[in-house]
Amino acid sequence: MDALLHSPSSMAKRPCPSQNPRIPNPNNPFDMDHLLETLLAESSSSFSVDLAFERLLDSRSSDSDQTRLIDRALDLGTLLLEAGKRSARKRASKHNSLAWALPPDLTIKVFSMLDTQSLCHAAATCSMFNKCAMDPSCYANLDLTANAAKVNNAVVSTMIHRAGKSLQSLKLGVVQGPNILAGSCQPLVYTMRNSVEVSNFSWNDKRSRQGKESSILTRSCLSPLVGGSGAPGTLLRSLHLYNIERMDNTSLCGALSACPSLLDLEIVGLHVELRQTLMSVSANCHLIERLFFESSKTGRDDSLKSPTCVDFVNNCPNLTALALRGFKLHDYKVRILVKFTENFV
Repeated sequence: MDALLHSPSSMAKRPCPSQNPRIPNPNNPFDMDHLLETLLAESSSSFSVDLAFERLLDSRSSDSDQTRLIDRALDLGTLLLEAGKRSARKRASKHNSLAWALPPDLTIKVFSMLDTQSLCHAAATCSMFNKCAMDPSCYANLDLTANAAKVNNAVVSTMIHRAGKSLQSLKLGVVQGPNILAGSCQPLVYTMRNSVEVSNFSWNDKRSRQGKESSILTRSCLSPLVGGSGAPGTLLRSLHLYNIERMDNTSLCGALSACPSLLDLEIVGLHVELRQTLMSVSANCHLIERLFFESSKTGRDDSLKSPTCVDFVNNCPNLTALALRGFKLHDYKVRILVKFTENFV
């Protein structure tokens, strides 16, 4: 045991070096295997290890040599601890791969049905689950909403890049309400034929809560959607944004310009203009079918002009559901906006 931490310089001080055990060569795997086996065999008795280490310390004449020996022992212990942890993880992963009944393709299919939080928990379970959970299809429908500010830009960016072009729906921000379930989002649904709040939110209650719990997301949280033809926003179908107070017109319009396939857009509690939003949707999201826009503040919006309303109606022929809450619009602007419903009512 004493030979395990000896250095060549210390061995040279011995009066009879030929009587000492041969120092293992670290470049020889057989010597290292024997050394480790000997060390682990001795480690079954902590008392013998303590005595051996004390003898080694006593054999060092200077305080600096003793300090170096202690540091080497600590480094060796750290290396053995990390090696043990890695081996334990490998054994557990191998066991899981043998015990798990589903093949990887079906495991990925199951993971793709999980909500985002559950998927992240599954990915942290073992390396086999982590490998399956890295498939882009598992992140096709991202729900990063919560009833408190927990998700930051880095988390959003990581999740969007994992999804890549497989991204189909994205929900971001803080959703507040008495009946909201942790880790889930039940959006408001409002159509011209059926104005029902399926989430059971109270309009007055929700209005009073706005601003008391804001998102930690910044205006650049949607920047991962933007890019060339291979950008994650290319095939995005649904985008829901809640109470991201730092979001501005430029950032939102930039994100919408990267989402030509968008069918469903829901905006609640953002400090963005109705006119700018309708112009961006009209110019970039011609396939839009549903638009829900709830203002972060009440009051008349005189910035919205009639030509903007006309362009919006003409450029979005598939629109079948429109809700504008918290806006005080002139009647003639409203008539233009609801003109598209004549064939649906």
